[in-house]
Amino acid sequence: MKKRIERFFGQLRKDRKTLRGLAGKKKLQFIWDYYKIPLLAVLFVLVLGALAFLIRTPKKNIALYIVWINAVPAEESSYFDDLLHGIGEEYSEKTADVNTAYTLGVPGNEASDAQTMQLLSALFGIGDMDIFIADPQHFEQYAGKGAFTDLTEALPEDLRNAAEERLLYSLTEKGESVASGYRLTDSSCAAEAGYLLPGSEAVLGVLGNAQNKDTAVKLLEELIRSDYE
Repeated sequence: MKKRIERFFGQLRKDRKTLRGLAGKKKLQFIWDYYKIPLLAVLFVLVLGALAFLIRTPKKNIALYIVWINAVPAEESSYFDDLLHGIGEEYSEKTADVNTAYTLGVPGNEASDAQTMQLLSALFGIGDMDIFIADPQHFEQYAGKGAFTDLTEALPEDLRNAAEERLLYSLTEKGESVASGYRLTDSSCAAEAGYLLPGSEAVLGVLGNAQNKDTAVKLLEELIRSDYE
């Protein structure tokens, strides 16, 4: 490692001498040709840092953040806000921030998929997404990594028993079977709210490292109650 560092600074001194002998566009071209990879790496880190900062910046009156992959945009729906307000008086002026803009697995949309996966990696990593909803295939990609709260432990016994048939059990990388998600089907109130395509299914999970985890679990409890009333 020491020799590598010495070689690096030795090359840097040589490059500085070379730069002194160049002018204008040739100097910029030299920098780009020899240092574009580290420059792009630094830029990438800065962009991720800025993204993390923006995501972490709290927004007024937003109680929790939800990302629904491959959802039908239901911009006029107050479904999740209504669930939130049902939790208690302290949430009467709060809202749920629901993002339905992201898609995965759409044929011919591979470039967008790559960007979405990068963003999701950041959101899962820093825990600023409280609830994740996706079709079973894409949900399982994250459930297998142990990204979600075990609902058998988070839900009260009566709701856990009522929702048992809709709980999705996943095998984690540690070989543990956990109730990682709650299935949203045609008969769910979420379908009536317009988020689900007819005949499709989605799975809702609460992130294990969610910043608003308690609120997210309470919202899920309200959702289950509305489905089984």
